[in-house]
Amino acid sequence: MKQSVVTVRLNGQPYQIGCGPGEEAHVEKLGRDVEEVVQELVSSVGQVGEARLLAMVSLIMADRANGEAKVDPKSEEGGKVSGEERSVEVLQEATKKISLLATKLASHTLKP
Repeated sequence: MKQSVVTVRLNGQPYQIGCGPGEEAHVEKLGRDVEEVVQELVSSVGQVGEARLLAMVSLIMADRANGEAKVDPKSEEGGKVSGEERSVEVLQEATKKISLLATKLASHTLKP
């Protein structure tokens, strides 16, 4: 079986990703989705290192995937939360947690 290679850019770095023939467009779309989350994080927490940034992105993306089936208890109809609404909530929650952690780390490292 022949494998195709797609180059995706994440946080300015090119990554060559192998995929099956005909899956190139899908892999490129996934790369753009991940890059969107990377840039959102970079704008909220800054450049915190590639490994940490990609770990945070992975957690956010996994939470999004799990959250798509969650029901919004605040909804009058009890309807599902849209993927975009859940993504915003997840990113806001992650940003708060990361900011709190950064504050704790900064205050810990500044103490004599």
